Amino acid sequence: MSGYAILLLVAALAFGLSKLVRLPVIPLLMLGGVGLQFLADALQIEIDPALVRETIELGLAVLVFTAGADLSPRRVKGRARPVLILAFTQFLLLGLAGSLTARWLGYDWMTAFYIGSALSASSTLVVVRHLQQRRQFFEPFGRLVVGVLLMQDVFIILVIVGLQAVAGGPLLCATALLKALALGAAALLLHRRLIPWVCGRFSADEETLMLGALATLFTFSAIAYLLDLPYLVGAFLAGFVLSAFPMNGLVRGMLHSLTGFFLALFFISIGFVLTLPTASMAVHGLVLILVLILVTVLLVTFLAERLGYSTRAALEAGILLSQTSEFSLLLAFFGMSAGHLSPELFSMLALITVGTMTLTPLVSRDSIAWRLMKLHPKPRYAHSDTFKTFKDHAVLLGYGRAGRQTVQFLIEHGLEVVVVDDDASVVRQLRERGNHALQGDGSDARILQQVNAREARVVLCSMRRSRDARVALETLRGGSAKAIIRTFEPTEAEKVRARGGIPVDTAQAATDNFLTWLESNALLD
Repeated sequence: MSGYAILLLVAALAFGLSKLVRLPVIPLLMLGGVGLQFLADALQIEIDPALVRETIELGLAVLVFTAGADLSPRRVKGRARPVLILAFTQFLLLGLAGSLTARWLGYDWMTAFYIGSALSASSTLVVVRHLQQRRQFFEPFGRLVVGVLLMQDVFIILVIVGLQAVAGGPLLCATALLKALALGAAALLLHRRLIPWVCGRFSADEETLMLGALATLFTFSAIAYLLDLPYLVGAFLAGFVLSAFPMNGLVRGMLHSLTGFFLALFFISIGFVLTLPTASMAVHGLVLILVLILVTVLLVTFLAERLGYSTRAALEAGILLSQTSEFSLLLAFFGMSAGHLSPELFSMLALITVGTMTLTPLVSRDSIAWRLMKLHPKPRYAHSDTFKTFKDHAVLLGYGRAGRQTVQFLIEHGLEVVVVDDDASVVRQLRERGNHALQGDGSDARILQQVNAREARVVLCSMRRSRDARVALETLRGGSAKAIIRTFEPTEAEKVRARGGIPVDTAQAATDNFLTWLESNALLD
């Protein structure tokens, strides 16, 4: 009990310091664990190693459960092909690059395989949270990234299962993989069929949903144990099943405090078992981080462009996926427990994971993507001269939920309408309905030139990022088009006006209100 009390005290101090200095809490928690290790040695305070190990294992279970709960196949509907191609290619080639780099650094093949596997998947926990905070979850690149994360989690779970059983020979390894796939198939059946059917037939209050979520977690963990599979397989699949619950956001919100508690203890415990890397180990870690970031950004950008995404979306996907996964910690911990990795190597992989996780929010900024676009040797954008002859027309930048009604409204007022959207499926559906549409980034000057936006009667912008709207306004400056910009923050309205745009706040931009506003302000005359 005293061990837990000490860990909780350190967690409280780390959270307080995080708020004070405005830094990510995860590295501070790990630093707190490292500091606790030195303090315990100096003051001869004994913290039971078994308690620390149990805390790490429990934290890992909560970590992967949370990761599974954030993922749902429904969010990537219609994108199965690009998701599968990108996820498999990144996982395979990045793992190969990591393994070959590790061999070049002098490690044996087994260790190199562990290192390559640890580098091959990206963090669901970090990326999903970033997308939610930036309101980019439903953007084309956001949907693509979420699908890639889901597939990579499945791949690395299979790798972990295989590594656990590899000592027993090929037959045992194949049997373990089949068991994992069978349990995954059962989870998918529950996700798609049984859970929606049960919830549709029976109403449930918050307490019942909470109990159902916990029952799902314990049931799948128990089944994984009985099948001699890593318990974390059951935890991940339980989270995946949870994503099918109605009001799953409410359930995850109710679990948030509980998961936050265990994750804090987990990262402190990881810090407690870390050993300080030697100079050569630190250099190896930096080399591996460099390989990870360069290969991920270049590979994902190249593949996403070839799969039909704009350069902007492809770059953002590459940047956002350039970190290692929480499953990397699981893999490294398993490798150390099995005697395949030394404590020093575990520490190196843990530091790589936490370091790249911490870097992600810092590098995943619009300004970084814009700078990289300038360095791109041959940016991809739509090639079409169809709309260059249009004049006195309407341009809609970003289709959004109100797009269909807005397009119909503009057509009824006698305007030719061109929709610009980065989502290939949206563009395809619009064209099938006989509408004018162009795939691309609405803030890109080349795209605006292709739709002759400067000579339009009106340009309607519903892009969610304020920087995109401001960049578009700079391109439209001096033209005849009236630029109507949807704003999501009160401070953005003045910035829009300063650049010659007409701001419309979120409440006004609701479909019916917006159409009434357009008509009452005579902006189409």
